Amino acid sequence: MKKISDLRIGDKAIVKKITAKEPIKGRLFAMGIVKGAKIQVLKHTLAKQTWDIMSNDTKVGLREEEAQNIVVEIEDE
Repeated sequence: MKKISDLRIGDKAIVKKITAKEPIKGRLFAMGIVKGAKIQVLKHTLAKQTWDIMSNDTKVGLREEEAQNIVVEIEDE
């Protein structure tokens, strides 16, 4: 298992677990990032401080702290 912060641009994955505490967990839930959601990394900053991902047809921007608290399983194509 990896975290979103470990993924590369273009990687697709399925959310397996969210380890964040409130209020971050609530914000992620409000953005549709929940267990079972399919995500794809669109881009990230060079220093990997922010990530742009697609989650169930919604583009979402994540901070490093958020990306490190989302455990995913890479999707085989």
